[in-house]
Amino acid sequence: MSFWDEITILSVSYNTKEIIGSSLKPFLQAEEIIVVDNASADQSVDYIRAEFPQVTLIENKRNLGYGGGFNTGLAYVKTPYLFAISPDTEISVEALEALYHALKSYDGAALVSPALEVPRQGVEMWVMGANELSHRLCDVQCDGPFCSWFSSAAITLYRTEAIKEIGGFDENIFLYQEDLDLALRITKAGYSMINMPNILAHHMNSGSTAPSVSQHWRKDWNLAWGSLYVLEKHGAPGVARAKAWKLIGAKAPKALFYALVLDRKRLVRDFAVTHGAVSFLLGRIPKWGN
Repeated sequence: MSFWDEITILSVSYNTKEIIGSSLKPFLQAEEIIVVDNASADQSVDYIRAEFPQVTLIENKRNLGYGGGFNTGLAYVKTPYLFAISPDTEISVEALEALYHALKSYDGAALVSPALEVPRQGVEMWVMGANELSHRLCDVQCDGPFCSWFSSAAITLYRTEAIKEIGGFDENIFLYQEDLDLALRITKAGYSMINMPNILAHHMNSGSTAPSVSQHWRKDWNLAWGSLYVLEKHGAPGVARAKAWKLIGAKAPKALFYALVLDRKRLVRDFAVTHGAVSFLLGRIPKWGN
């Protein structure tokens, strides 16, 4: 049996017409390729239909965020392994096969992830320690696979049974920090996560949509709100509220200053963080849609 017979490829698309082809083309031999489109407005759907007729294309009527899109596709997966690849990420067939053999060899692992090569930033691998609630870049040189309590969801090979057991991603998290929450739930379910620094993928880092004011707002808002939500959800509500007030105290005055000096970029950044923190304190869950 070929390893292709045991793997489904899953990609969540939102306005990715210009880049999604490069991420999918190496994997057309997979048992199934699923693309979940989150109501794109850039002809992504027409492009995928024309260029990849073998793809199972699922069209959501509104943007459900990454977690919602992933879970939509997850319901269709029947193979033992699920390879989730962001449209702004690329990896070779040889690297995927290496991830596949690694995951098969680690019986208790829910997933394996490669290191990410990011333009102008170098090679990155994010890690977290036991009982921690935040992740960070690994700052040591690793020669081989290691177990961590966090793994980036940008490009990951999952054991389908494990990811279905824990219910996929938390759809309350529209974007950013959803992989942190997933990692914490994977650990609580008794699974491990394996990072593979000797296997490399290329990540354009938020390159799936064109930069815009609304994109920057959405990114900074969700980074703030998501980090607070995960803290509260996983047993640190007091820490979450204290962090929210700290963010408001630090960012609100800056937002006011940048409004007065007409610095739009920094105003958007700091007001988005402030608004995200206030929304968390008020108990609001984002429903972005389109």
